[in-house]
This record gives sequence, structure tokens and C-alpha cells, in this order.
Amino acid sequence: MPFRFREEAGATGGVSPLIEHARLACSMHRVSFEGTDPQSVRVPADAVEELLQGLAKANVTTVRQLVPFAPGQHRREAFAGLFWRQLAKQCSVERIYLVPSGGHVLNLAHAQANEDRRHDLTARTVPVEARDGEPRVPMNDLWLIDEEVVVRREVGRAGAVSWVVSGHTSEVQRAMRLLAEAENGLAGRSPDAGPAGPDLTDVLLESAQMLYTLARMSCAGSRYIDAEDCLWYHGAWQYLRLFDMVSSPSWHAEFYAGQLRERFAAGARRVLISGTADYTTLAFVLDAARAVFGPQLPEDLDVHVLDLCQTPLLACQWYAGRLGLRDRVQVHRADIQHGYVPVDPGTAGNAGKGWFDLIVADAFLTRFDDATARRVVQAWRKLLNPRGAVLTTVRLHPRNDYRMRDTHDPEADKRYRVSDPTDNFELRLRDRAAGWQGILSIDLDELCQAGRDYANNMKSHDLGDAHDVAGIFKSAGFVVAPPKPGRVDGELIGTEYLRIAATPRHRPQPSTEYADAAPA
Repeated sequence: MPFRFREEAGATGGVSPLIEHARLACSMHRVSFEGTDPQSVRVPADAVEELLQGLAKANVTTVRQLVPFAPGQHRREAFAGLFWRQLAKQCSVERIYLVPSGGHVLNLAHAQANEDRRHDLTARTVPVEARDGEPRVPMNDLWLIDEEVVVRREVGRAGAVSWVVSGHTSEVQRAMRLLAEAENGLAGRSPDAGPAGPDLTDVLLESAQMLYTLARMSCAGSRYIDAEDCLWYHGAWQYLRLFDMVSSPSWHAEFYAGQLRERFAAGARRVLISGTADYTTLAFVLDAARAVFGPQLPEDLDVHVLDLCQTPLLACQWYAGRLGLRDRVQVHRADIQHGYVPVDPGTAGNAGKGWFDLIVADAFLTRFDDATARRVVQAWRKLLNPRGAVLTTVRLHPRNDYRMRDTHDPEADKRYRVSDPTDNFELRLRDRAAGWQGILSIDLDELCQAGRDYANNMKSHDLGDAHDVAGIFKSAGFVVAPPKPGRVDGELIGTEYLRIAATPRHRPQPSTEYADAAPA
């Protein structure tokens, strides 16, 4: 039968309850935006200076603040800090800087906090890592004044900014909870629980919008990703990578970090990164080299990056330049199947047979069907020297898990299944990015649409289970160290990956400590 709204008691003239709820929604909207709520006022962004002037004139005794400190925002904060230093002469001002983890911006924040302390402010920094998902303490400005009034920065559609000043008890209690969690360090990952590889949160925030824009000019189709245009892939990748939505070496950090360090310590110097979505694999390689050799890398360390699309190659050049290692990293736009890598100007045109000590390729083989994947592995074998190794991960499609996983609700997977992976992907992205909206250079709706485009277009080839994948390497002349599949949340659905350390046949095998120690 058709759905009908039931008339409720008190409704006059047969007016639908939905109409009454609509009127109430409009009323609440006017209360919020027109300032008719006696306990809450919304202030436009361009009027915040007047708000600060009023705060300076009020008889305030304490101000406690949460302040995001992100790439590009520290200059604004340095200026705003002048006001708070003056205010600290007449009341207590406490500042907690929420800082994207990773080093560069964190160092700037430490310097800012030290400068604040010189001017009688109480200041501290709390690192926040995006790959943990939505932060418990959102990356957004919040002030608690005399534990009676909350001032918070709010980002609306299309990046529109306003400030909400509220005396509502619920707002005050929430602000006190967030401040307490930040003070206890719950906004970021415990130092003892950090990944084995590099923390790239602050770097990704710096470069994500740059590559999102650059991809419109440099993506021209990479054949195996998209024959026509891989913009949907490379354009959104770093934002998706920031929020741990896509496969990356960070999903296998202990495996890559341990294996790379072992190989460098054993004498590996020439490295080929075969296929990459951005600079993350390069970051793992360079991070492991520094862990072994220290800041001064050996002169003979030589890293090459090979891909069919110009966008990730430009990303790798940018990252290497940022570290002052541009001369150590060469990029090549070519097809790995052809086995052509110009190793140096004097050997341009050389196939480079047996030249590399290490080939690293994260989640690369499932870009290809079985026959093409076999040709890629054969090309790796030709490029590898007799004592070299291939380090890679391969998704095991037969182990896909369509259950919904929720760390806060262990029983969820028994009650629900992911009915639409694309919808689920978009909702997870929105949840994770919402807490960072105030410091992102992209509108949340635009980001979620880009994420949806990625989910709809992304394809991964099924190369079989663990023994099938190992067989591809064995048929190309490799010996595969005892691999251990590791479970990950996956992109659209949960799955397992095989972590492979493969070496040419007829040579002694290295230690398998790191391969076997990879977390499940």
C-alpha cells in the first residue's frame, strides 16, 4: 500500500508532520544563522578581528585553545600569536597546537610553542597522524573562555568559514572533553606505536593539492591504469593516501622497512622502483637508507623510478628535491615489460641487464592480467643482478572479505555486509576527512566525489591465491622466501596481501626474519 503520513494529535487542518518538522528546521536555521539564539552567535570570518577586540576588552581570566598548525598555516599563526601574547599579559592563555605528524611542520610548531612560552603563554604541541582515520580531536580552531563560552571555527560548503560563539552547556562540555583528550596526547599516535616506515602526514598535506592540480596537465593515460586518462587515479591519490584509503607501503611498513634495511646493510646500492602512484615507495627506500647509513648517504647509492605516467614521476622528483637528494633519484617514463632503463648517460640505450641490487614494487602486479604480470616478473629477473632481490606485495583476491569491520564495534561484521563498496568507500572517506576539513585545500564534497570516481574506476586483477602468485615468480627463475600473507582493511573491502622477498635461483638465501615477522 502507498506510504502515508499519519496525522498526529495537535496537528491542525490535516497538515503533515513532515511539514511541521520542515518549519521547525527552518526556525532552527534562522536561530543559528541570524543570531536569535540568546546562547549562540555565528560570526562571519571577516568579522573575527572585531571578535578578538571584544575579547580583549572583556574581563576574561582564562583562555584555553586548540590550534591546528598545518603546512601553509604557520605564517597565519605567527601573526595571530601577537594578539594572544598581548592578551596573556592580562589573563591566562593556554595553547595546544595540533600538528600533522612527520617532522617538518612539527619542528615549526615546537619553535612557535617555545616563542609563546617566552611571552607567558602555556603552550604545547600534539602530533596527529591522518592515517589513523578521523582524529578524536578534530583539526579545527577551538577556544574555551572561562569555561563558560566556546568559540570554534566552522568550515561549511565550498570552504566557507564562520566562527560560532556559544554558551550552550553541551558545547562547553564537548570543548572541555576535547581539551582533556589533547592534553593526554590522544589526538595522535603514541610514539611507541609508530610505523616502521616514514611518517608522511605533513608532507602529504603539503603536496596533495599540488598533485591534484598537476595531474590535470600531466596524466595522459598509463595504459594499465586507464588507457585514456589516469587523472581519476593520480589526481585524488594523495588525498586518499593521506586518509589511508588506498593501498600503500604503509600497510606493510614492517615488511618493507625491515627488508630494505637488511638489504642496504648487506651492500645493496642500486634500486629500481617499478611502478608507483606517488613518492611513498621512494620515501620508504630513502628512509631505510638513512636508518642504515645515517644522514650522509653513500656516494654510490643510486635510485631509479620507472612508471608510464608523468604525474608520479614528477611527485618523486619533488620529494627527492625536498630532501636535497634530487641528484640521487632518476626517473624514467617507460614500460617495465620492455626492460629498458638508462642507468646513466654513458650507458643510455643499454638494457641494464643484471644491474639492480633491489627492485621494489608495492601492489603493482595486480594492475595486470596473468600473462602480463608474468612478463613483468620476467623483466624484473633480467634487470636484477645475481645477488639482488625483488620486494613486493600482491593482493590475494580469493581472500577478499565483504564483511563490515568496525574497530569500535567488533560484532558489526556479524550483522552487516558491505552492500555497496563504492558507497561505503565514500562514507569512510567523508568520516575521516571531516576532522581535517579546516586545514585541507580541497572542499570536502569535491574530495568525496573524487574518492567516489576512484572507487568506481579502480580495477584489480585476480592473480590467484598465495601458491599461484609464488608460482609466477618461480616460473621466472626466482626463489621466494617463505611468504606470510597479511590482513589489511583494504580499499573497498578487507583482504590479504602476500609480502614477497624473491631472489634469483641458485644463490644462498638471506635471512627471512622480516618476511616472517610481518604482522597479520
